[in-house]
Amino acid sequence: MNDRGQILALTSSKGGVGKTHLAVGLSAVIAKKNGRVLLIDVDLGNGLIADRLGLYPKHNLSHFFMKERALEDLIEETPFGFFLIGGERGNFALANLNYRQKMKFLRSFITASRTFDFVVLDLGSGIGRQTIDFALLAEKTIVVASPKDLMSAYGSLKACFSRFMHLEIELTKRIEGYKARRFFRPIILMNNVMDLYQGKMAFEALEGAIENRINGTADPFGIKMSYLGAVLHDPGLFRKSEEKRCPVCLASVYSKVAFCIDSMANAICSPSSFPGFDEGRRVRYIVQMLMEQQERLRRGVTQKVQNATSLRIPVRQRSQSVSAPSTPTPISDR
Repeated sequence: MNDRGQILALTSSKGGVGKTHLAVGLSAVIAKKNGRVLLIDVDLGNGLIADRLGLYPKHNLSHFFMKERALEDLIEETPFGFFLIGGERGNFALANLNYRQKMKFLRSFITASRTFDFVVLDLGSGIGRQTIDFALLAEKTIVVASPKDLMSAYGSLKACFSRFMHLEIELTKRIEGYKARRFFRPIILMNNVMDLYQGKMAFEALEGAIENRINGTADPFGIKMSYLGAVLHDPGLFRKSEEKRCPVCLASVYSKVAFCIDSMANAICSPSSFPGFDEGRRVRYIVQMLMEQQERLRRGVTQKVQNATSLRIPVRQRSQSVSAPSTPTPISDR
């Protein structure tokens, strides 16, 4: 298990949070920075990556499970720097693997990953056992969340943690001398934030909910989350990437979204331990947040000046239209 590339798994309990866009974007940026990357569309039965990128591989995961091709034969190089194993849409059998099929895929997957530095798994949405087991296979289980729907992220974390505890307890029973891992260590990625400050606040709110509702009741197990970063809200850019059929970070190289994905890829590729990233890059995020707050203050001051100016104009017009007071009649003429 140690002789393989580092595995990243992106998961979420609901669709529409941008998980596939981010999996593709991170794969492209990491490949540019740090060597060979394999992206696997593990949204079994509803694979979208190949279609979104305008790629039409001859073989996909359905051929592997039908015993027509080995998993290594499905790997195809993309024009974006990374390699891809595509999925298939609308395949009921892929979406409902039995135990033997799942174990066959895991063994073949471990073998195929040995020639890559990083393997990125784009998982399907939901909290089914198949999805959760693939998520827990990774060294870095990345939960994609949105500030507008933190309860979905909470549900995903709770489901992964429940399965994590079950597996660790079973391993202690079956393997003599096995010491169970106490903490499930997911990584949170906030998508569709208005600014980086909002992303950080949403993460802290989610962390507080986990601490109050789960960590206090699951002793000796618990959840220790890390914060990967946030991606700014820019739906137009994501639509543009779909039209161009390319990773979102390549649709506009100098966009804020590209900057966010590049920062997260740097953190993933860093040789230091992941928790150190939050401390090591804190200054950069603080500076960014201060710049955003300064810009909000500037806009607020500008708006107040404009409002005050608009209020003075009618006053001047009224004062000009008022006729001059008439000269009082002398007392002697009355």
